[in-house]
Amino acid sequence: MKSNKRSDFADEWFEKYDEKIVKQKTERVSEDMTLKWIQIKDNDLKMQRGDYVTLSFERMDDAVKRNQISEKLIEILDKICIDYLLNRILVVGLGNEEMISDSIGPKTIAQILVSAHLFEYEEHVHPGLNNCAAIAPKVMGQTGLESARIVKGIVDFYKPQCVIVIDALATDRFSRINRAIQVSNIGIIPGSGVGNHRLPINEESLHIPVISIGIATVTTIGSILKEMNLEDTLENDCIITPRDMDLECRQIVSILSHAINCFIHPAYEEL
Repeated sequence: MKSNKRSDFADEWFEKYDEKIVKQKTERVSEDMTLKWIQIKDNDLKMQRGDYVTLSFERMDDAVKRNQISEKLIEILDKICIDYLLNRILVVGLGNEEMISDSIGPKTIAQILVSAHLFEYEEHVHPGLNNCAAIAPKVMGQTGLESARIVKGIVDFYKPQCVIVIDALATDRFSRINRAIQVSNIGIIPGSGVGNHRLPINEESLHIPVISIGIATVTTIGSILKEMNLEDTLENDCIITPRDMDLECRQIVSILSHAINCFIHPAYEEL
């Protein structure tokens, strides 16, 4: 194979690693939903030391199924953030809204219930709401600035206790596109899965906890050929995404926005 492995998913990188380096636990949530929790203990590996939780599912074509995925995602966020203060949160949606495979971050941000302005200007706020702000910093080609620098400036001003970052991820399996969500407590490096590295958005750069939520939206021709046990003879590996991405993007955004809103605001479903 000439193609290089391009993936942002820990469970794709570390399927057969020594338990002393990578601790793995797999849970069958339902007939068509699987959860895999990976704890990386060695910083010398391809991914940073920390926790990576991947929720894989086969269907999201009806409201009941989407709600089940969303509820499981809330449970994951509760567990991975158990030691964090979460009364003041900044939600960041990375990506380019004009490119459908990279638009999930900005589109999710548009559906987040923001409340920071209420806390700043009103004396009485619903007790089930927490202080939440949201931003979609676009991409460097649109702003001329690294997303990480924009986020850092907002963090310095807003002073959240935690940042939640949403981004599109690369997978090395075509079958996982729009069917896998990875939650991690080590932040994110925008564009890393497609070889377009930017400044990291993580606890080291922001000095507060950073939770990343990534969705598999792209793969490569080389990865597809590998799944089919065929040799890749291309000199350059092309990034591809499914043709029904538009519909499935809306479904993913619905799942993510509902889960994040419920996670941040205890009374969200009552409002």
